[in-house]
Amino acid sequence: MGYPPPPQYGQPPRGETGRGLTVIVVMALGMVIGAVITVFMVLNPPSSPPVAAPTPDAEHSEASVRQAAQPALDAYSSGSYGDFWDLWTTRAQGLITREEYARLFGLCPPLVANSPLTIADVAITGDTAIVRASRLGETTEFGFVFESDSWRYEPPPEEQSEYRKPVDQIAEQRRAAGFCGTATPTSAPSDPAPGPSTPTQPSGFLE
Repeated sequence: MGYPPPPQYGQPPRGETGRGLTVIVVMALGMVIGAVITVFMVLNPPSSPPVAAPTPDAEHSEASVRQAAQPALDAYSSGSYGDFWDLWTTRAQGLITREEYARLFGLCPPLVANSPLTIADVAITGDTAIVRASRLGETTEFGFVFESDSWRYEPPPEEQSEYRKPVDQIAEQRRAAGFCGTATPTSAPSDPAPGPSTPTQPSGFLE
C-alpha cells in the first residue's frame, strides 16, 4: 500500500508572482490617478455656465412709457382735459372729478394753449417714471406711475393738494397769481334772417 507524496513547499511559480505584482501596481496607479484627479477638481472647479443677463421688462421700458405718455400729453396740450383726466392714476382721479377738472380750465384757461408737447427724455425707477417734455423752448416734468398694467399720469404733490379745494377757489387763486390766460373766443352762429312772422328788435336795444 503506497502513501501520497508529501506536499511541496517553497516559492510559488514565477508566473503567478508576476501576475500578483501587476495587480498591485495597477491598483496603486489607479489610486494615485484618482487622488490626482480629486485634487485637480478641488483646485480647479468646473466653471458654471454664464448666466444670461436679465432682459428688461417690456412694460417698464422707455418705449412703453413714451407710448403711454404721448397720448396723455397730446390730450392736455390740445385742451382735451377730460381725456387727459381719463389717463390719471386712480388716486389722482379721486381728488377731483372729470367734470370739475374740465370746468377748471374754463374758469382759468392755460397761458399756453394748443401747443404740442414733445417728449425729451424718460427716467424710470421701478414703477415710477419722470417724463421731461418741452414746448416753446421750455421743459416740464410729468410724473407717471405703473398701475393696472399701464403707465398713468399722476400730478405732483402740490397740485394734488390744490385739487382738494373747490374748483372756483382754485381758479381764483390761479387768476390772482397770473396763471390764467385768455379764453379763445368762439364765433357764435349768425342769427337767421327774420321771416315775416319773426318780430324785429326795437331800435335802440343794447346788445
